[in-house]
Amino acid sequence: MYPLVRTAKVAAAALAGRPMSLTGTSRINLRVWPGDLDLYLHMNNGRYLSLMDLGRLDFIIRVGMLPFMRRQGWRPQLAAATTRFWRSLQPFSRFSLNTRVVWWDEKWIYMHHEMVREGRVAAQGMVKLVIKSPQGTVAPPQAALALGVDPRPAPEPPPGLAAWIHWEQEIKNGGPAAAGEAGEAKP
Repeated sequence: MYPLVRTAKVAAAALAGRPMSLTGTSRINLRVWPGDLDLYLHMNNGRYLSLMDLGRLDFIIRVGMLPFMRRQGWRPQLAAATTRFWRSLQPFSRFSLNTRVVWWDEKWIYMHHEMVREGRVAAQGMVKLVIKSPQGTVAPPQAALALGVDPRPAPEPPPGLAAWIHWEQEIKNGGPAAAGEAGEAKP
């Protein structure tokens, strides 16, 4: 029940909040609740990804995309995610979640999430998402144009993102990264 309450609170705050540009950074303040904890009494690693969904919700609402997406039947779908945990988040800790678009191409949107507590990064996540419509995939440049934003992406993704994209493509194609060091079976 409480994830729905948390989602409703984030959505209401975003609707009442200041609009932002597609190149801006969304920031929401959250707290670690008992339902977020694992057996070791810190935030469960799966919960980080769930909370990153809230960052994307705030971002989508504040850039003005939500009404357009609802009218068109567009919906964002996560395709890949990687998370790096730096420091654990303890029960009832307050932290902020910063979310921004890093880059996009003709199909994918790449977003970066950062959870910060007391000025120190607790976790970071990079996600790749696609926008789907009843007719199929919506190209990010088309979505940007709907917001009145110049859709031309940077000529190349930032170096760290380029490496992640390459690694993910290698896994998809069954290359060395897919087999692992011990030569396990490929997916």
